[in-house]
Amino acid sequence: MLPKKPLHDDKTSLRLKAKAILENLFKSGELEKRKEIAIHKIINADFFTSAKKILIYKALKDEIDLNALTELFPDKKFIIPEVTGNHPPEDFIKQCENLDLIIIPGLSFDKRGYRLGRGGGYYDKLLSKIIPKDRLKEKTELILGIIPKELYLENLPNEPHDIKVDLVFVI
Repeated sequence: MLPKKPLHDDKTSLRLKAKAILENLFKSGELEKRKEIAIHKIINADFFTSAKKILIYKALKDEIDLNALTELFPDKKFIIPEVTGNHPPEDFIKQCENLDLIIIPGLSFDKRGYRLGRGGGYYDKLLSKIIPKDRLKEKTELILGIIPKELYLENLPNEPHDIKVDLVFVI
């Protein structure tokens, strides 16, 4: 029997493949087209309409950019982390109280709601600090992932500390 590859190796390989796919989508202009589709899907969702306080991400060049939401809906409070390391600052965590909607990026998502990030752990650490431990009893916020269809997989490697998203919009 062959030894099982370490989980870290699996994630590293998946990250490299995902980044190559995203780079191709970016270069072809496809990510820009899908941005419009993603924004349209989000603004037509009941959970977005009712949300007052929303955490979104500042998109990297190879992520679907949702920044237009902040301009289209000035009446909603948008919280956007400035990712400058692997740990969210305490003052930012305090701003994330009473969120209605959390939209997080990923290199890939799977059908169970698990996400593959870029490897620094920023969003995993942030979610672990702002999501109540007894979330199943008191679910007040929705966690949404947005991903190009090419990176929506059947299964991703996951670990016990991973927090699943509730919903993935596949674009």
